Amino acid sequence: MGYFPGQMKPEQPGVNGVQYSPKRGYLYYTSTAKQLFMRVKVEPETYDPVGEPEVVGGGRMFDDFCIDQDAGFAYLTTHRQNTIDRLSLEPAENSEERISIAGDPFAPELVGPSAGHWGRQPGEYGRLAFFTTDGGTASPPKGGPRPAKLVKVELLTEAAVR
Repeated sequence: MGYFPGQMKPEQPGVNGVQYSPKRGYLYYTSTAKQLFMRVKVEPETYDPVGEPEVVGGGRMFDDFCIDQDAGFAYLTTHRQNTIDRLSLEPAENSEERISIAGDPFAPELVGPSAGHWGRQPGEYGRLAFFTTDGGTASPPKGGPRPAKLVKVELLTEAAVR
């Protein structure tokens, strides 16, 4: 859960985003500096850890994320890499292949994505999310940082993808 002090400028946090999945019984978290998405099983009444943390996925500077407990995915922001990536909540279902749902190829409206949350209206959970951006203050795009934004992301259903 630590970070690498003095090795990255600006400094990057160890644990960054944290979400609990009551349906799965895991606490999920990101480690930006170590480029990891992790989980640890927790006791549902006390939230005490049960066992050791597991790597769910890695290789990106994950910031924050939102979880779709029903579909079994996390949508993680990669603050410096300007993407929103999808990973399974089950480590065995993830591969080295990166699945970016936004920002690859580069999308100027998605510079410095950070926190995400599902819409609150009926039918929006797992389909409509809102993500904040900082405009690239940590890793400015060509031309310099842009204004911070709130970005609406609508996810396609499996049926729409086919």
